[in-house]
Amino acid sequence: MGKPVGAVLSAVAILRYLAAQPAPAPNNQIARSLDLNVSTCFNILKTLAGEGLVSFDPASKTYMLGPGLVELASGALDQVGYLRLVHPELERFAAHWRVTTTLWLRVSRSRVLLVDLSQSGSVVQIHMRVGQRLPILVGALGRCMAGYADFRPEELRAMYAELRSDNLPPFDRFLAEVEDARRAGYAVDRDHFVRGITTISSAVLDTAKRPILAISAVALSAQCPPDSTADMGADLRETTQRIQALLAGAPLRLGT
Repeated sequence: MGKPVGAVLSAVAILRYLAAQPAPAPNNQIARSLDLNVSTCFNILKTLAGEGLVSFDPASKTYMLGPGLVELASGALDQVGYLRLVHPELERFAAHWRVTTTLWLRVSRSRVLLVDLSQSGSVVQIHMRVGQRLPILVGALGRCMAGYADFRPEELRAMYAELRSDNLPPFDRFLAEVEDARRAGYAVDRDHFVRGITTISSAVLDTAKRPILAISAVALSAQCPPDSTADMGADLRETTQRIQALLAGAPLRLGT
């Protein structure tokens, strides 16, 4: 193995740092946190921005992960067949239940990235953008992820306190719903993350039982009566279990 290239190591460290942040960060903060020279950090950020891997906001003079990373992540998944494997399942679920079905990839300890979706044939559809990043604990997805992620109790409480939603449940209720999701294999969030929206999610685990992907069904609450959510959740659980079995021979290890 050759000698590691310092600039490359610094660039990777910057990307990982930005992935873990809940908000865009300025150059000085990034450099200080990573013990980098401010000028060196700025030049690396400028290069990453030029390649689309980082986005720069000139108004706030801050940086965040850029859309180029979505292309790389999607390409990596597709190259080994993950997107080709999962997408037909998204299409089947969306068509059968007439909901938007989304695939989320865990890209860091605290964030997930939307890497694929399938729209239903419904007249009214919920629009979401591939490349969208969310805190890992949001909505039904968060209940599923928290049920298997190795978060320390104090870390989980701190992450939950940072969430912004229309109707955030108390933390104790969140914990109870995490346990419910672990037992059932899926979680339901109705009107808490966004009023009028219901999400149903199930996690895909690697061979070490860590959450690496999640599939979420998203629908207007008015179009998703409570008596149908159990059937949808069971279908979603069976879907993620099939995907898990297919991935078992080549586990995905991203965002650890």
